[in-house]
Amino acid sequence: MNKAVAGHVLFWVLYMGIFTFVEGGYSNQFEVAFYMELGFLPFRLVVVYVNYFFLLPRFLQDRQFTNYILKTLLFVIVASFLHRAFMYFYLNDILFPNWNPGGFPRPYKLVQSAMIITSPMIFLIGIEVLLRWLDSERRAEQLAGEKLKAELSYLRSQINPHFFFNTLNNLYGLAMKKSDKTPEVVMMLSELMSYVLYEADKEHVPLTMELEQIERYIRLEQIRYENRFKVEFQTEGDIDHVSIPPLILLPFVENSFKHGINRSSKEGWIAMVVSVSDDSLDFTIRNSIPIRGLEKEEGGLGISNVKKRLELLYDDNQKLEYTEKENEYIVKLTIQRS
Repeated sequence: MNKAVAGHVLFWVLYMGIFTFVEGGYSNQFEVAFYMELGFLPFRLVVVYVNYFFLLPRFLQDRQFTNYILKTLLFVIVASFLHRAFMYFYLNDILFPNWNPGGFPRPYKLVQSAMIITSPMIFLIGIEVLLRWLDSERRAEQLAGEKLKAELSYLRSQINPHFFFNTLNNLYGLAMKKSDKTPEVVMMLSELMSYVLYEADKEHVPLTMELEQIERYIRLEQIRYENRFKVEFQTEGDIDHVSIPPLILLPFVENSFKHGINRSSKEGWIAMVVSVSDDSLDFTIRNSIPIRGLEKEEGGLGISNVKKRLELLYDDNQKLEYTEKENEYIVKLTIQRS
């Protein structure tokens, strides 16, 4: 016996037991009450399961409410009439041999039978509707989760080629100069690419791992620009026991170099602070604005994707702020720690 059948059997046993106890308690005739419930049982079973397996799936789920109500009422009336005939011609003589029930059929008795017969149908349909609603909610949550994963995967897949493009441009610039540091750059690029390829699909990585990639990227840019700018990179708090989604901070660093350092100027600077507390992870990055001026935009493809990822991953538990002053551009990211 599977769980569904066992559940239905248990329902009918409990249902009959409860109504036998209630009805029998009025006259202290529990045996009579039991046989009365037993007399109703086959008609209840027919009405309930015809409705459950035929009428409900065919009409109600297709939103044919009028058809469903009319056919249910018709079926209940027929079942009530048959039940009254069974009681009148057979069961009453056994249970109440000295009682004269009057003529057949009596309208109020038909209504009474209809109410008694349909009462378990209301319970079962209510339970079924509840279970289907819960299943629908579970499916909706599952679909939402799958959609979220798909969107995050899509955004990560966009970050990778974007990052490859920028870093290969760095290597190309050094190769054109025939720099002796090209092998070192190739090695660091290889390590960065390894992080992008093999760690970016993970839900979380240690914060220290992301910071290591930031340091590599800074070193690459220092080689590229021949140390013609100043960089400050500080950490505060316990960074060793914090995890973050991969490639959440690095695109901001990349964007800061892209918009904040001028090839012809030696006055550029970038300052970064990563601060960890019990409540939040704060990342602030500031960069100088070149003399030509910084385009008034919040970043390119990489930044746009990171913003979307932050919204999907953290919803209202993150805050991203951009501020432009006279000679500097400031980005501050705050992620609430759960």
